[in-house]
Amino acid sequence: MSTTKAAFSLRPTLASANPSFISGGEAEELEQAIYEKIRERAYLLFEQSGREAGNDDGNWSRAESEIVRSGAQVRESGSWVTLTASIPEGSGLGMQIVVRPTRVLVRAMESCNGQDRTESAHPRGREIFLAANLTTEVDPASAAASFKNHNLHLMVKKRRPDKSSGC
Repeated sequence: MSTTKAAFSLRPTLASANPSFISGGEAEELEQAIYEKIRERAYLLFEQSGREAGNDDGNWSRAESEIVRSGAQVRESGSWVTLTASIPEGSGLGMQIVVRPTRVLVRAMESCNGQDRTESAHPRGREIFLAANLTTEVDPASAAASFKNHNLHLMVKKRRPDKSSGC
């Protein structure tokens, strides 16, 4: 009796394992959550410095760099903008992406020992935030993303300039 080789993973594929795009109130909530985490960390830094006045900008910058990752590579090619980012400890399960005309925000959950966290096993793991500012305006509705092997790949069309008819 021969054994059959499995060509695919035995772990079921979940639709929610792919990044999801959020907009409207949900996107605003994500932006507010990031802002609050930065504010809380900046205040903690202020307290740790003995409440030394005059370093608000420094505390904010340090808090922001600790909370929100940078390092995404943004490339332009023809009518597209491509963003790639390595998130080695991140999980694609429940990943949320906000695409604004000149900014991209990502929230991912930390994976547990290389495995995707599930809501039942780990109610709220550590959140990972990524932000990238874009130099070209894009059309958020055209965005598409994938997360594979701990790499996020996002493509979005550049916004076409408004063509006003002349006299």
